Amino acid sequence: MLKTNKYKLENIFQYSTYIVLALIFIIFTIGSDKFLTLKNMYTTIFNGGPLILITCAVTFALLVGIIDLSVGAMGYVSGCLAGVLIKNFDTPIALAFLAGIALATFIGWVNSLFIVKFKMNSMLVTMGMMLIIRAIAKIITDDKTISLFSLSFLRQAKIKAIGGFPILLLVVLFIVMISNIVLKRTSFGRKLLAVGSNEAVAKNIGINTDRIKSSALILSGAISGIAGCFWIVTLGSVVVTGLMSYEFLAIAAAVLGGTSLLGGRGSFYPGSFLGALILLFIASGMAIRGISPYAIPFVRGVIIFIAMYVDSLRYKAMMNS
Repeated sequence: MLKTNKYKLENIFQYSTYIVLALIFIIFTIGSDKFLTLKNMYTTIFNGGPLILITCAVTFALLVGIIDLSVGAMGYVSGCLAGVLIKNFDTPIALAFLAGIALATFIGWVNSLFIVKFKMNSMLVTMGMMLIIRAIAKIITDDKTISLFSLSFLRQAKIKAIGGFPILLLVVLFIVMISNIVLKRTSFGRKLLAVGSNEAVAKNIGINTDRIKSSALILSGAISGIAGCFWIVTLGSVVVTGLMSYEFLAIAAAVLGGTSLLGGRGSFYPGSFLGALILLFIASGMAIRGISPYAIPFVRGVIIFIAMYVDSLRYKAMMNS
């Protein structure tokens, strides 16, 4: 009887993300006929591309038990650098994007140096890095909004061969799927989960745990950099408050999708991807219903608390199984 109850509990947690997303669709569809439309679905996911990517970035870190609070700032500084290079120095767009991604990847490596090599507390390191990065980004942009009209063609670029599917959205889905394949189908992915589950045991069976954790943080930086480039394309400008608090939203989205804050458990698809969609469609539904935009951060804060509580319940269920 006890085993049956545990099995039922595990099933509930396994499908909880789908259940929550379905409830969101039902509630907001009843409230407005504008919510469940192809245009709203597309717009919400397209504009939410940066959050989806940053959620993927933070998932890599969470899988090895590291909470990276600098992912939003890494995306921000990546977008700022790319935007300044394009606007002020007439740098080719591809080269500017590569520079932004390279900067975020470098910051991810610096994080790994402090956390893995010098054994410093990950939350304190990444929180300090977040503050430093945002200050640097403000210096780069002179704390001013930068308009990037030259990127409008990227927002509108579509692939006719697959029904006019937007190229940028395809890039987001491609990164999500590749990340999930790496996790589920490669030895590196298995090592990520092993290190996150029990670092001491992973080390005893011959896994270079420091290298795996460093790689996870570097990947986190690289994907955050891509998110930053995506952000300035979708927005068409660089704004001083860009991607603010996205690190917390991304962590909440990952946890809602089943990724553990303690490491060793999670997925990019459907996990983190659906977790991000939950947050995006809640904000979209509230906006369509005309609810005050000031209420959205409050609701997101409540969701973060709920996500943390659900994660603790998952952990207890796993320990008792």
